Amino acid sequence: MPAYLITGNPGSGKSSLAAELRRRGLAALDTDDMAFWADDASMPVDPPADADDQWRLAHRWIWSRAQVEQSVSCAAADAGSVFFCGIARNQADMFDLFEKVFLLMIDEGTQLARLSRSPNRTEAIEKQITDGRLAFQSQMLALGAIPLDATVRPRLIADILVTHLGLHLG
Repeated sequence: MPAYLITGNPGSGKSSLAAELRRRGLAALDTDDMAFWADDASMPVDPPADADDQWRLAHRWIWSRAQVEQSVSCAAADAGSVFFCGIARNQADMFDLFEKVFLLMIDEGTQLARLSRSPNRTEAIEKQITDGRLAFQSQMLALGAIPLDATVRPRLIADILVTHLGLHLG
């Protein structure tokens, strides 16, 4: 059973698209449930209760390959196709686990507007996110990710995905 990765910068609509895919009866997982904070050696670390910008900027949000592999196996046994919706610093190391990788592409204005709806992000974290948008998108495209216009509604993106993959619903 094929597994697909849907990734994109913060604010690109990964969670909204996952919800739309689930609404259509497709298996869509939020990868935040399998991600964790890690130090430079990729060792898991628990953030302090009062984690500040300095702490967040010095650590990485990553996935465990073993956990992603297990999730792919379990989800594939339960469904025809499964979509992993999320982002992690080490996700490119796991592209081989996915049939296809899709990149939700957004422009700076769209990203800033969407990030402004998340009051838990500080100015420093938001700057890191917006400063890295173009580099992240370029890296994902260079690795073969299929671009999707994420400035449109999740319903339309889901239509495009279903058509592109030849999925039959219902």
